[in-house]
Amino acid sequence: MTFRIGHTRLRLHPLLPLLWLIAGIGGVSRVLSALCALLLHECGHLTMAKLFGARVSDVEITPLGGVIALENPDALTVGKRFLLACFGPLFSLMGCLTAPALFTSGAASFSFCASFAKANLLLLLFNLLPVLPLDGGHMASAVLRRFFPESAIQRALVCAAEALGILLCAVSLYFAFQGKLILSPAFCGLYLVYVSMADRRRCTARYVTALIARRQKIENRAALPVEAIAAGENMPVATLLRRLSPGKYHIVLVLAPDGMTRRGLIEEKALCEAALSRPGILLGEITEKK
Repeated sequence: MTFRIGHTRLRLHPLLPLLWLIAGIGGVSRVLSALCALLLHECGHLTMAKLFGARVSDVEITPLGGVIALENPDALTVGKRFLLACFGPLFSLMGCLTAPALFTSGAASFSFCASFAKANLLLLLFNLLPVLPLDGGHMASAVLRRFFPESAIQRALVCAAEALGILLCAVSLYFAFQGKLILSPAFCGLYLVYVSMADRRRCTARYVTALIARRQKIENRAALPVEAIAAGENMPVATLLRRLSPGKYHIVLVLAPDGMTRRGLIEEKALCEAALSRPGILLGEITEKK
């Protein structure tokens, strides 16, 4: 389901109602507490985005958290990106600390407060994992980009999320073969695989956003550094987009599978046209057409 609140599009993951229905078998308070914990966590990010003047274009609520997309994330400084990622877990920590106060004041029942505290604790610990697109991954990216190229950091942290997701699913399968049904690792693992795949699909949108920001620099008469990249002809354009650096003009040297023979040279205009038309197209196909 998709809703629109002002300039922000709010989407609910299709599995969200189903999982909450299953959880609701154990009590309605568990569902309500999980929903409140999710909203509280995302309020932390939205509050900081509002303070920094960043416009949120898309918010997707999934069973284990939300995924927020900014219209122009490259406009934020490294420090602001770090704080933006921090405030989700910080609000979850506040939820854990305020749960006992809600019970003692009589504002909520014990079952709701206990479930609310557990849900906030799960969101806090899970989102601190240093993989993208979790909050811990964004914090790690903000720190590491001082020492390494941002494209390499993004690629490494997204791959780490996929690997960790597969590992968590394998843990649940292992316990299942031992006669123990433990679904929490599987849910977390499937979530990591899903959000990492979604992050890959959003690479084209980030590339277009970077192009817009770069155009503004050109209009302001700023000079752009040029980066040359060599890639195999069988590499998809969507994969190459993740390796590009924001704020640079790129020239791609397409190589044959032997890694030595030159197939052609792709200017960024042709790369942009391919990214907008069909990101799954191979570099070799663009080279043949050009």
